[in-house]
Amino acid sequence: MNFYTDDHPIIACSTGTQANTAIAVIRLSGFKSLLSLQSFFSFSLSKTKPRFSHLSNIIFENQIFDNILLVFFPEGESYTGENVLELSVHGNLLNIQKILDLFILNADFRSAHPGEFTYRALKNKKLSLSQVEGLDMLLNANSSLMLSQGLDILQGELHTQYMRLYDSFLKLKAAVEISIDFSEDVGEMESNKLLNDSFNSFFIILESLHARTQGNISSLLSPEMVLVGQTNAGKSSLFNLLVKHNRSIVSSIAGTTRDYISEVIHIDGTNYNLVDTAGIRESKDVIENIGIDRAFEILKRAFFKILIVNPLETDEAYLEKLAGIEFDFLILSHSDKTDFLSKSSNLDLSKIIVSQVAIASFETGSIGPVDLKIFKSGPIGPALKSGSIGPLTKHGPIEPLTKNTAPIEPFATSGSIKPVEPKSIKISGPIEPLVKSLLAEKFGIETSNSPILLERHRICINNLYLKATTLSRKINTIGDMAILSSEINIFSNYLSELIGIMSPDDVLNSIFANFCIGK
Repeated sequence: MNFYTDDHPIIACSTGTQANTAIAVIRLSGFKSLLSLQSFFSFSLSKTKPRFSHLSNIIFENQIFDNILLVFFPEGESYTGENVLELSVHGNLLNIQKILDLFILNADFRSAHPGEFTYRALKNKKLSLSQVEGLDMLLNANSSLMLSQGLDILQGELHTQYMRLYDSFLKLKAAVEISIDFSEDVGEMESNKLLNDSFNSFFIILESLHARTQGNISSLLSPEMVLVGQTNAGKSSLFNLLVKHNRSIVSSIAGTTRDYISEVIHIDGTNYNLVDTAGIRESKDVIENIGIDRAFEILKRAFFKILIVNPLETDEAYLEKLAGIEFDFLILSHSDKTDFLSKSSNLDLSKIIVSQVAIASFETGSIGPVDLKIFKSGPIGPALKSGSIGPLTKHGPIEPLTKNTAPIEPFATSGSIKPVEPKSIKISGPIEPLVKSLLAEKFGIETSNSPILLERHRICINNLYLKATTLSRKINTIGDMAILSSEINIFSNYLSELIGIMSPDDVLNSIFANFCIGK
């Protein structure tokens, strides 16, 4: 990152440079004075009003390069903290490059590196490190969740929470200093009350942030919906219905999909990666087996898992390889076939764990409810949810329990798992909107507490919370205020790292590697 250390004037196009556009914005930063650029503009720069648009020609040696609008942001009041000039020019790519070359060759500017404008904003204390990370998330978001959190960290609610936490820490630190230096003046009782009140205020804010770091968020950053099942189950047909074109090869020949394929689908402001996996079966084909192994790997990390079962061709013995995996949705395919009902009644899916079930015809693209009593050994295994185990008083997987009945499979006698009976969907209609609504519904539930997504922030908050929790248990038993002051000062390291008062080089390198030219 050595190239960030010089103060040379920089220039870049801050809008798209992949195609011609009506308007492009060229940004210049770091020049000594606006008047030093007068020879490049027909408008008298001495009349420039900061943060107002002015019409001008770009000129050089009696040649007009373009008719543009210019806006000047003076040093200390700009994005970078330096003198900044933004030029709205005509967006033909040749025109943009001609103007860039004009200033680089004749005004001692150099091309900006990716993220260099934002780095200068950080260096000049116009942005904190956490705000830079929020901007990074905003620019590279692939979901409305990441987009809104990027804005929240940059200038919104989360940034406000961080600053409230930092302000409450300063008050806590001041309360400790008062207890050390002025306890005789304010009284021991009053100084202790001030200390405890300050710590409690700090801890309440920290607790609310800590709650937003709990749980695994890896699947929320780039959520995947994965289609799994044996060969000829209909995975590729469903895949094509969801992406609305024949992306995946559909054939009556088993094993057509030998590796996974994927497409991005957009639902309610979020991009999901839809994955069609290789059909699960016993095979002597080395390539096909690699595809099957990859299917299981993808399944482990997937956000939304759909199991598709064709009752007409199901190999129940091999289907047991999926036992213990929690599926969000089970679709019984080929419901339009005449022997669908008789074949389904012979299915034993009691070891499959799933939340919702439906029947479907991929030829007609329709889906509908299923009677869970058609299966010979009960519909399916119960979905597992967290909570304490208690006696079952109402339902098992098949029928209501009586005094002498029990579920198909025994339940654990200790731990925190209880069975939840799978649901048959209640509506009939097209497959695509139903599947997409179930996916969006789960994403909404999983993100309802606005989880903090940046891993560095999560680590900092958790470290701070662990230290504060330990201190909360002994804050009233520490007799030496100097020791207490030393303990609390440790908080400042975590807070400095979280908010960005300190800027470790490895963190900076990681962040700015994602930035585009001109930002």
